[in-house]
Amino acid sequence: AILSQAKPALPSFTFWPHYGSLGPRAEMLGLAAARSLGRVAAKGPVATSLRQPAAPWLQRCSGAPVRVNSSVAVNPSAFGLGTAAAVDGSSAVSTRLVDVLLGRGQLVKEGYEKAVGYWLMGASGLLYSMIAIGGYTRLSGSGLSMTDWRIEGRSLPRSEELWKKEFEDYKRFPEYQRLHNGTMELTEFKRIYFVEWFHRMWGRGVGVYFAVPLVYLGARRIVRGPLLLRLTGLLGLGISQAFVGWWMVRSGFDPPEKHTPTLGPNQRPRVSPYRLASHWTAALTLYVGCVWNALTLLRPSPAVAHGTAEALAAAGKCRRLALPVAAAVGITLLSGPFVAGNDAGRAFNTWPKMNYDWVPPEVVRAVANPFANMRLFFEETAVVQFNHRTLAYASVIGALGLSAYGASLPLWSGAAVAVRLLPLAVGAQMCLGIATLLLYVPIELGVAHQAGGVLVLTSVVAVLHALRLPAAGMLALPAAVAAAGAVAAA
Repeated sequence: AILSQAKPALPSFTFWPHYGSLGPRAEMLGLAAARSLGRVAAKGPVATSLRQPAAPWLQRCSGAPVRVNSSVAVNPSAFGLGTAAAVDGSSAVSTRLVDVLLGRGQLVKEGYEKAVGYWLMGASGLLYSMIAIGGYTRLSGSGLSMTDWRIEGRSLPRSEELWKKEFEDYKRFPEYQRLHNGTMELTEFKRIYFVEWFHRMWGRGVGVYFAVPLVYLGARRIVRGPLLLRLTGLLGLGISQAFVGWWMVRSGFDPPEKHTPTLGPNQRPRVSPYRLASHWTAALTLYVGCVWNALTLLRPSPAVAHGTAEALAAAGKCRRLALPVAAAVGITLLSGPFVAGNDAGRAFNTWPKMNYDWVPPEVVRAVANPFANMRLFFEETAVVQFNHRTLAYASVIGALGLSAYGASLPLWSGAAVAVRLLPLAVGAQMCLGIATLLLYVPIELGVAHQAGGVLVLTSVVAVLHALRLPAAGMLALPAAVAAAGAVAAA
């Protein structure tokens, strides 16, 4: 309990062992304060008091009258105010406490939460567009048109002679030799070359958009400690993604039999599905990192968001189911590159059966001896597509179950909306996938399906973020709520 029921006549008191009987909103404020104070009890009490501006905020949150200027036992070092003892009348502790409870000033300089959050949302949007452009590049057959790579990039060829040189380089590799030998004109080559060039340059632009503000915000100490470390890690991953992308493209210059030997001779030239999956996974990781950190800055902290003890308990219950559902959706997304990388979407173009079988014989053969046939799960067309279908069904069922369960719990509004929208996103993505399959993967639907997968991932991230719980270690001091203000209910 938070607002201790100490008598108004008491000028000071020690509150650690005291538990009062209060409403759920006051109780939740206590949990927030306890999380902020951490192990303050172990460090010993120091006399101080709570003054403006904390009192009005506490009163709004608790719904009860708040008396200020009563002395309370609290360790100011828990708020980052040093070890010197505070004295009655100190407003620094109160101000810092409100900042901690609201999450102000911990990740970014106070007042910059929205600006940094919107910048990260912009980065998320650019990464989303990058993923969609990458899908178009692959489906349009443009990804192998540029046969070299420079990290700094380069301009398009500026003369007809330079275009012809690039075309001659392209002719040396399997894609031209097996698919376009003698049938592709320079004009068509220019088209696919531009698509790949634009994809690469767009990626560099996204990197500049992220890196330049990050350096500035870090140098000015606007972005702080943990968040600066996370964003620097994302920048490093983004730089490495450029190298992973070239590593993936380079595999397409080899005979495809080198990377997928189980498929036999005379395969269609394409990049290694394993390297495609690596590139896809890194892209999704970058996207999730930006979205998650943006939401952390733009949404209220967990202690404030859940609002009541009942909502906090409900979030814990719902989260236990949300995690396996998120895992199912994630595995489904990671199985997608193996469908794309093996051109598995251009076979078994029927639904709900795969041609005439619910379970193709290739799947039965692979499952009969999974260790000896391990590569079949990632290379055999029928097995790869069956896996993707089955995982999609599991994702839809899980999302529906999570939504139904969440509807029965008193979740805070943000979590309730996110949980309800998840099955809509997953179901729409499954329907889009079925349409893409039945229509033999037209480019437009193929790109939409890839982009839709990222939207599903966004929905999952929104659910997990809304169901975040306050730090568990800080739940040990519910009585530390009194530190929120040495306040007493009238």
